Amino acid sequence: MSFPEPLLSLPSSGATVDWIAGLPKVELHVHLEGSLSPTTMGLLASRHGVSTEEIWPGGLPERFSFDGFPDFARQFQFGLKLIQNGDDLETIVVAMAQQLAENNVRYAEVTSTVYTHITSGMASDEYGRALSNGRKRAEKEHGVLLNWVIDIPRDLEMPGCTVTSDFLSSKHAPDGLISIGLGGYEVGFPPEPYADDFAKARALGLHSVPHAGETEGAQSILGALDALRAERIGHGVRCLEDEGLVHRLVDSGTTLEVCLTSNVLLSVTPTIEQHPLRELLDKGLRVTLSTDDPGTFATDMNTELLLAHDHHGVTLGQLRDLQITALNSSFLAPAQRVELAGQINDYPTFV
Repeated sequence: MSFPEPLLSLPSSGATVDWIAGLPKVELHVHLEGSLSPTTMGLLASRHGVSTEEIWPGGLPERFSFDGFPDFARQFQFGLKLIQNGDDLETIVVAMAQQLAENNVRYAEVTSTVYTHITSGMASDEYGRALSNGRKRAEKEHGVLLNWVIDIPRDLEMPGCTVTSDFLSSKHAPDGLISIGLGGYEVGFPPEPYADDFAKARALGLHSVPHAGETEGAQSILGALDALRAERIGHGVRCLEDEGLVHRLVDSGTTLEVCLTSNVLLSVTPTIEQHPLRELLDKGLRVTLSTDDPGTFATDMNTELLLAHDHHGVTLGQLRDLQITALNSSFLAPAQRVELAGQINDYPTFV
């Protein structure tokens, strides 16, 4: 499928676009490996002499397209194969930080999947060092603070495999490690079998932020809450299938990391207009907006906020409030949180 036209043509005025561009932002749901744009992927392919023809006959496209989650995963896995050493990984971190800075994202909690790199031959110390070095460069060169979520890819790393758990408890874990996640394709891979991995991570002081309620329904979210003690839910949009679950999420203040473009392009929702964002907000759920895989989906934080404004009537004031929600739902150190909250609250709500 190609990118739906509403995701490419936005009706906002120039003043609104400029206001959103200037708003200080916080992103909680972005995958480092999913930040690979066609440009960066082409650079890595050239660096390593790898042909892209098997996936994209005729050459890399200007923007990626795919037919549902499995096709997305096939292209995503090819991109992973191009990340062959720590230098490649550091290159991707810095490139991602540049795009975040261009969108005035001041702080991001970035997910990376150690399992795919270690099982592809990268040493754990090289992986950890690349994330630490990239994080330092991101702040120095682009003024963006990054912290890390290391996730288990549930459709690749089977229950009982300890690659991720072993890395999290090792001396090679990167600076800024704050959370464990659970990613990958939900269908056929429920969260409950990963309870021990999450318990070990929590014992290390890490937070729990699994994906749930994206390609599976409410039961997946319940499993994440009960078995993994989720503090936030990645996606979570299918909570609306269970009114009792909605009440539980509202009462507990559990945050949903909503990714509009991702949900449309992976057929979680048919169109941007049919996305349940408005209903989630109207029911009082804590919601943040994120890009998920910005390189793959050809999106960024400015675009996600524009989509919410143009297609779901989220006002400029509410967009600003969503950044405070993201900040308050983050695991940023208290002093840094206070400073960034001041910057967001001081930003005017008019154009």
